[in-house]
Amino acid sequence: MSTGGSGRERRLRPPRLSVGLAERLRGRILGGEFGPGERLPGNRELAAAYSVSVGSVREALQRLASEGLVEVRPGSGTYVSRDLRGSPWLPGGEQPLLDREQVEELIEAREVLEPRLAELAARRASAEQVEGLWRALERMQESVSDPSAFAEADVGFHMAVAEASGNRFLTRATADIRSLLRRDMELSAEVGIRRAGTLQFSVDSHRRLVAAIAAGDPEKAGRIVSGILRRNRGFVIGLYSGGVSAEGSGEF
Repeated sequence: MSTGGSGRERRLRPPRLSVGLAERLRGRILGGEFGPGERLPGNRELAAAYSVSVGSVREALQRLASEGLVEVRPGSGTYVSRDLRGSPWLPGGEQPLLDREQVEELIEAREVLEPRLAELAARRASAEQVEGLWRALERMQESVSDPSAFAEADVGFHMAVAEASGNRFLTRATADIRSLLRRDMELSAEVGIRRAGTLQFSVDSHRRLVAAIAAGDPEKAGRIVSGILRRNRGFVIGLYSGGVSAEGSGEF
C-alpha cells in the first residue's frame, strides 16, 4: 500500500498544514484507498510522505477522529472507522451531504443557539478572548478567495464565540452542529465566491459582531447574529432548491 500521494500533493504549505493534511487523508479514506478497519501508516511515515511535522500529523488525525472517520488506539496506531455512516463526511462530490429537511433543522438549531451565545459572549468575554475573535475574523478575511479555508475559518470564528460564552455545554452543541454542516458550508462558500462581494459581506457582518461583543452590548450582538442566520437561511435553502434565494447572502 502506498503511503503518500503524488509528488504534487506531498508539499503542503503553512499556515494550515494539519488542515491540509486532514483534507488529503480524508479524501483517501472516502475514496476507498484505506478501507474500514484498516490501519493507517504510522505518524512518522505520514510526516515524511507529506513533508510535515509529526505534530501536524497528530493534529490532522485528531481532526479526523472528531469527524468519526478514524479511531486512534494508543500503542497500536490509527485505524479507519469500521462504520462511517455516523460521520458527516460521506462521498458525494460537490453535492450537499445532508438533505433539505436535515439542513433546515440544523439551521433552526443555530437560530435558537447562536444569538444566545453571542449575548453571553458580550457579557463574559475576557480581553484575551476578544483579541482571539479579532484574530479569527482576520483569518476569515484572508480566506475570502478559498471556499474550503473560508468555511474552516468561519468554524473557528463561531467556536471562539461559543467559548467566550463561558458555557461548555453550549460550546459542545455548537461543535456538533458545525461538524454536521461543514461540507454544506464549503459548498455555500464555493457558490458565494462566484457572487461578487458575498463572502466579503459576511466578513463585514462578523466584524460588527466582534465590535458588539467587545463593547459589551449583548442585545446588539444577538441581533447581528440573528440577521446573519436569517440571510443564511435563504441562501442555503436555495441551494437545495436548485437555485439561490435573492435574499440569501451566503453568510455563515
